[in-house]
Amino acid sequence: MTNFTLNQKPLSKTFQQGQRLDDVVDHVFSSEIGKESVLVNLKIDGNVVPFEDGLEVCQLPIEKFSEVDFEVQTSVELAFEALDSCNDYIEILIDKTIRLTSLYQENKIDEANLEFSEMVDILDLYVQLFAKIHSTLKRNFKGAFTHTEEIQKLDIHLLSVLKALIPAKEKGDIIMLCDLLEYELVDNLTQWKINIVPALKKLKIN
Repeated sequence: MTNFTLNQKPLSKTFQQGQRLDDVVDHVFSSEIGKESVLVNLKIDGNVVPFEDGLEVCQLPIEKFSEVDFEVQTSVELAFEALDSCNDYIEILIDKTIRLTSLYQENKIDEANLEFSEMVDILDLYVQLFAKIHSTLKRNFKGAFTHTEEIQKLDIHLLSVLKALIPAKEKGDIIMLCDLLEYELVDNLTQWKINIVPALKKLKIN
């Protein structure tokens, strides 16, 4: 008989031989976990099933397996995990911005332009990540979430800096580029690090 668990705890329902694994998956999502939960790992007989193999495995009858564990996390748990990685993004971006400023000041334009594209790509990933974190925490904490205005101001400022950086780079305006990078962008990123991220982490404690 197959042993089914959810985060290492037995499921509330038993299943019969001949049923497929996707019958169990349907039950887990419809009856065992809430709408704000996400399946992060499917572990079969001690091994994590790769994402690309999931559909094929779920078509198999359950008697082929001895133990199946569904590892689930809520969207809030995932948001706080992602929040922990935000400071890493910010540190990388600040370091790259400082290095980029130095390259432009030293007139190493070709090398600087390559670094510029990489920095913008990382910054875009950070913006997307934080937008998802913000949306999840605001939705789940509601009255306790009091940081929207501050986040919006920093977000608008960050986008305005980006919009100013692109034409400055295209025109080869090194003085403008360095001012935007060294003062505007670094200051903006620092505000995320010292004000917003710590404030949002406190929601987890409360």
